[in-house]
Amino acid sequence: MYGYEVFHEELMKNLIESVHNGLSSHAYIFEGDKGLMTYEAARLFAAALTCPNTSISPCGTCQTCVESKADTNPDIIYVHPQKDKKSIGADDMRLLAEDVAVKPFNSMRKVYIIEDGTLLTEAAQNTFLKTFEEPPEYAVFIILIDNSVTLLQTILSRFTLIHFPAVSEERIRRYISEKYPDEKERLPFLVKYCGGIPGTADAVVNDMEFENLREMAVEKLFSLASTDRKEAFIIQKFFDENKENVNRILEFWISFVRDTVLLQLGAQEKILNIDKKDKLRNFSARVNTNTIIMLYNRLVTAQKMLKRYVNIKGLAFWLTLKNDKYYN
Repeated sequence: MYGYEVFHEELMKNLIESVHNGLSSHAYIFEGDKGLMTYEAARLFAAALTCPNTSISPCGTCQTCVESKADTNPDIIYVHPQKDKKSIGADDMRLLAEDVAVKPFNSMRKVYIIEDGTLLTEAAQNTFLKTFEEPPEYAVFIILIDNSVTLLQTILSRFTLIHFPAVSEERIRRYISEKYPDEKERLPFLVKYCGGIPGTADAVVNDMEFENLREMAVEKLFSLASTDRKEAFIIQKFFDENKENVNRILEFWISFVRDTVLLQLGAQEKILNIDKKDKLRNFSARVNTNTIIMLYNRLVTAQKMLKRYVNIKGLAFWLTLKNDKYYN
């Protein structure tokens, strides 16, 4: 759309029409998974807001539009943490406020895109609010965020919330087929795995380790469920050899266990790992549903423990040595 890769054309059409009709707001929250290309959507909208040909913006041919596409438009500012910081703090917002006071260089508007709203500290949000007491007419703010619930209510009340929902399986199928024609064999799995998020397909296809790690994870299911102390060392070694991917391994196991429950309930059309169906059936035949649900809960807890920086070795033993009888 206008040379930008977006997946919500109708939504963007309405936003751009608000610019054409002089009805655009000065503050927006683009809520949606990053894989839904909300960043690209913000770039497109910023191009429309700064294009001098208001009635047809973004025209795509003027100098401003060319600069917008190349990310060199001086009136579109991308806000992210400084190189040595992991968050956007109050001092960053004070600097932003100083910049807001400076009129646009070439356009009628000056657009600020906060690339990840989850990185805004509470102090930063409160400092940011002062900019809205008397915002200049030319300033427009766009916050990108997965879930707006993490923002202060005072921020939410001052912004127009634009929600970007997951797209249909058919749209995902078409996207993967057109962009990755060599992925015909994995296409059914990829469509399911993406869950309506196109960017997930890009991440999986371009990750050379993904399939190998996933295959190893499914092979370790029986070790994971075993009460044999020797199996605990197998899981520990698996974690140790894949330290950077422990969270992904847990995600794989959670999806496998979920699919096992669905198989036991006769809902195989809903399983995610359809290319691993035979291996999951084999696992399902030897593990009862109640125990599988217990294992699922433990895996979810393990993810939370990992976020609290629990030792990986300890996590492996906790997962495998405190299980009751798992086999029928």
